[in-house]
Amino acid sequence: MMCAQVGNFTRAAGRLHITQSALSQRIINLEEELGTTLFIRDRKGIRLTDGGEELLRYCIAKDSLEREIIFKIKKAAKNEIAGTIRIAGFSSVMRSFVLPSLSTIVKSHPDVRLLFMNREMDELPGYLRRGEVDFLILSSEIDQQGIESIYLGDERNVLIEKRGYSGPDVYLDHDENDKVTAQYLKMIKYKAKYQRNFMDDVYGLIDGVKAGLGRAVVPRHLIENVSDVKIVNEKELTVSVFLNYYSQPYYSKLHRLVVKTLRENKF
Repeated sequence: MMCAQVGNFTRAAGRLHITQSALSQRIINLEEELGTTLFIRDRKGIRLTDGGEELLRYCIAKDSLEREIIFKIKKAAKNEIAGTIRIAGFSSVMRSFVLPSLSTIVKSHPDVRLLFMNREMDELPGYLRRGEVDFLILSSEIDQQGIESIYLGDERNVLIEKRGYSGPDVYLDHDENDKVTAQYLKMIKYKAKYQRNFMDDVYGLIDGVKAGLGRAVVPRHLIENVSDVKIVNEKELTVSVFLNYYSQPYYSKLHRLVVKTLRENKF
């Protein structure tokens, strides 16, 4: 699991406190025993094969089940829930929707921990594939066998600017790979050239607009109580929100509770 998460044998060996040669030999022995290649080695590091991804999912499920059983035995309380909620997603949904929803679980169950990650959209699938998280919030389903995708609702994006803004034609995005502004401007048939500035996440976009740095396309629900910005165009760019996770033969109580909570609280 460690090799998959860090993508490098040397770093994995360091975290496991063994030599790289010892780790490499263990991997070779395991591949020989299973009769299949688990990792592809290239200049960028290592990545899992299809067989490696399947084995990783099994190990994660086994580890989750083992922790739950040990907790039950130690506590002798079969109705208690324990474990870590490992979830990643994009900033506008994670802070406004996911965190408030999951906080009820954490506060109700003292043995539940939360690992919460905000990442850019193009980075997110790798976190699930490498086993770094168990749940992924994306703007689309992951079209891959063995992955469950649940529709949670839609974000409706609008174009905003600071009240009284008279600055240049500048639009704010997360980073160079952020396509939301381009998609919105194409939708409203805006063809003029414009400058881009980058603000890292959606809350940076709103702060940048409030500071008069330019316009931005943001989810409507995030600006409902922001008095010093205004909507420039009421046309909405709809972005769907999906919960994605690997299918498993057995789901822990915590896993089932997370899915149930997010489905019930969907916006």
